[in-house]
Amino acid sequence: MGFDFTAKVDPNASRAIYLQLQDIIEDQINTRKPRHGEMLPSENELCDAYHVSRTTVRQAFHELEQQGMIVRKQGLGTFVAEQKVARSLGNLYSFTEDMKKIGMTPSSKILSYRLVRKDECSSPLQRFKSERLIEVVRLRLANDTPLLLEKTFLSVDLCPDLSWERLENNALYSILSEHYGLKPRRAVETYEAIIMTEEESKLLDCDKGLPAFLLKRSTWDQNEVLIEYTTSIMPSTRSMFEINMYEDNVKISRKSTMH
Repeated sequence: MGFDFTAKVDPNASRAIYLQLQDIIEDQINTRKPRHGEMLPSENELCDAYHVSRTTVRQAFHELEQQGMIVRKQGLGTFVAEQKVARSLGNLYSFTEDMKKIGMTPSSKILSYRLVRKDECSSPLQRFKSERLIEVVRLRLANDTPLLLEKTFLSVDLCPDLSWERLENNALYSILSEHYGLKPRRAVETYEAIIMTEEESKLLDCDKGLPAFLLKRSTWDQNEVLIEYTTSIMPSTRSMFEINMYEDNVKISRKSTMH
């Protein structure tokens, strides 16, 4: 990335020099908006430009790495990590609408669409009333960056004419509400830590064997009928979770990281 070395550190300031250097690098990343994977100046370049020791540079890099802003690769250098995007988990959310709210362009790529028999599926799907289910595997993207690999199950009885084209171009909850009168009322979502398979890593454009979150979501309508069951794989480099605790409640938000 085109790094601007005009900012200076002040050895007489009360703020530690390594933190001043951290501030400078962080500001460069935030203002210049480099793509993830772009290389930062080397330790030697930063030492020469700011007249600081290598230990100071390494301390600054360590802080930035802890924040998830950079990635250090031994023998290769230091690179910009993936940008973080906040998402709320406190309410029923739509990936499409959430991405639009934060100024990103959502899109979906359907990888498969088929009908399956409920009796051939895992136990969570036995809660559907329909004997036949629609199984849709989608890659969810924001600004053309893969963020989620989703597998969604829907009731054939409740969505008898749901087409591939409609799913690809519209938000699922909008389809359920506007076309089928199914208004999502509540959902239960669980989270597990997993290691992605080679195929999952390839689809999500991630390094092989990267840790990820596995999200499992069940959604019921206003009549307490199960209308959706979705599993989502979210790479750990593109997500983190934030919990704000108050005296009488807890607010949870998800921060998705993308570069």
